[in-house]
Amino acid sequence: MNNKSKIAVIEITELFRGRLDGEWLNDCRGDAEHGEWGIAFENLCTQLKEFDVFPNEHEYQAIRTAGESMEIDPQSWNFLAPNKN
Repeated sequence: MNNKSKIAVIEITELFRGRLDGEWLNDCRGDAEHGEWGIAFENLCTQLKEFDVFPNEHEYQAIRTAGESMEIDPQSWNFLAPNKN
């Protein structure tokens, strides 16, 4: 896709630095930088769920906006929506 998608995925990845393994985040960022932005995005979402890292509303909106703009299936990221309890 375009540079805008790559930048969005990199920015989202950086939101979780300190809450997910740094080496893994570096790999994710590298994937995005090398044009594998969709894979990087989906892997990030999976890892957030796997390691019980819950995005806040701002982080989720960034994920949602990026996912929608890249036309990635919402099932890849909608499970990360913050609970509105």
